[in-house]
Amino acid sequence: MTKEQRIANIVADLEGWEVKSDENGSYLEVKLGEFLLEMDSSDIPNIDTLTKEELATIIFDKYLEQ
Repeated sequence: MTKEQRIANIVADLEGWEVKSDENGSYLEVKLGEFLLEMDSSDIPNIDTLTKEELATIIFDKYLEQ
C-alpha cells in the first residue's frame, strides 16, 4: 500500500478532533475510528485551519512511517 493510500485510509477513519487542555498544557484529541489519539498541539503548526488531509499526513508521518 502506498503512502497516499494509507493517508486516504486515515482520512476516511477520522471522525473529528478537538483542542483540549490540562495541567500540562494543550493537546489535540483525535477520534480515529475506534481509537482516541492524543497529540501534542505543538506537533500541529496550523491548528486553526487544519484539514483532515493535513492531520492524516501528520499522523502518518509521526506515528506510522518508521
